[in-house]
Amino acid sequence: MKQLNKFKALTAICTIALASASFVQADEAWQREAGVGKYTPETQDWAAIESAAREEGTVTIYSVSSRIAKLVDKFKERYGIEIIGHDIASDLQLEKLRRENNAGVYTVDVLFNSESSILLNEALPANLVWNFIPDSVSDELTESEMTPLLIQRHSSRIVYYNTVLNPNGAPINSIWDMTRKEWSGRTLLPSPLEDSLSANFIQTILANPEDMAAAYQREFGEPIIYSKAVIKAVESIATIDKPDASMEWLYRFLQNDPVFQGSTTKIFKNVGDIAQENPPIGITTFSKLRKNKKGVYAAGPIYDLDPVFGVTYPTALMIADMAPHPNAAKLLIRYMMEEGFSPWNEPGDYSARASVEANQVKEFGLPSFNDLSLWPVDAEEIYYSKFSFLALYLALS
Repeated sequence: MKQLNKFKALTAICTIALASASFVQADEAWQREAGVGKYTPETQDWAAIESAAREEGTVTIYSVSSRIAKLVDKFKERYGIEIIGHDIASDLQLEKLRRENNAGVYTVDVLFNSESSILLNEALPANLVWNFIPDSVSDELTESEMTPLLIQRHSSRIVYYNTVLNPNGAPINSIWDMTRKEWSGRTLLPSPLEDSLSANFIQTILANPEDMAAAYQREFGEPIIYSKAVIKAVESIATIDKPDASMEWLYRFLQNDPVFQGSTTKIFKNVGDIAQENPPIGITTFSKLRKNKKGVYAAGPIYDLDPVFGVTYPTALMIADMAPHPNAAKLLIRYMMEEGFSPWNEPGDYSARASVEANQVKEFGLPSFNDLSLWPVDAEEIYYSKFSFLALYLALS
């Protein structure tokens, strides 16, 4: 991409300027009282934390998952603390938190969030959120699952097909099949302009053009040739150097009339509904496997899709800056890493804790997380290429 380093530098400067101008800096006294940042104690006194948490009485969480509601009763029964959960998409959580903090309104304690690009490039550097690692789970996590943020689980966006109506296996074996005429109007996914994780899925494909070119050659038996529309779009976008196979795939995919649906559950059900004749395929969350229902929904992942099974992203837990209930926040984070992980103990949601993941592999009969062919989101690449992606997407639409 043209002048990418300059673009990154400019974006970084703007981010720093916005951070110093817009973000309310964390209050030193609150940091000390909450025990975060440079005031993080060397050892964690959980008797004291729990006692203080009970005094605080409530804990508010912005959650990317509606399954947070399943913890409310058990957490209150055990600790006498009420969870006030708000089901909010990751990018909207951060915007809401930013606006509240700028207004001096501090109501949220914990963020449960999957938008790593904004978290790592904006929120964390600006001290809008704080990392906290319960010592009870630290020996089961890799360094990258503890720093810079605590990862609770690894999720993925993958491609599903109807297993009952395709008894001989998946109807496609390459991501390039999505550009074929027989799949026109029959590929479902959330709109990348409305769903940040769907955008991250597409951006990650764009970040792997060499693999996409090799997959094209395997699928069609010849080197890729770029469409005039792709060449013209690249010429019109200053931050892109030259066309590549991923851009060509995006163009052909968009021209093949994909169907955008807002609900990832609805996508799964529309793919898996056995009472249809010509089922679509769908790009949705791996953990939707739990929605299969005998005689109603039957959808399965396309594990051997070329060149990649899907795109994986972490879901992190963190303390919100100026959280009014910091001890209850720590207690809830520990709980969600331990027995409170149960709502996410589902096929397709891989716990960051090694022992839990090992049990999941046995229980669900799925491959281990590291054995799956997945492209991880690159938080920095996604953050700094967002403008180029949006410009390209709109030009090719």
